Amino acid sequence: MAYKSLEACIKDLEKSGQLIRIHEEVDPYLEMSAIHQMVFKNHHKAVLFENVKGSKFRSLSNIFGTLEQSRFIFRKNLKPVKGLVSIKGDPSKAIKNPFFLQQLNKEKS
Repeated sequence: MAYKSLEACIKDLEKSGQLIRIHEEVDPYLEMSAIHQMVFKNHHKAVLFENVKGSKFRSLSNIFGTLEQSRFIFRKNLKPVKGLVSIKGDPSKAIKNPFFLQQLNKEKS
């Protein structure tokens, strides 16, 4: 699944139970880090800090914290991305098989 925005990814993680929202105000100096470490150690989930002291922006932490989360986020794009990386390691694959990228896109579906 290719997300149209980070917000779409956040909603998908939350829907699958892989995100914890922190609604209370948190200090970006050490407090956010301490919360992040506690959540990762005990739950292995992404953390969305919705009220960061002194900032009008939210902060997302640990989005790629585990291999399972990364696989979940890239679940439909992982195979084509791996193929593109393999071309970088051996460009002759694309030269020997000019339809290599098309094959990757078909596998994606």
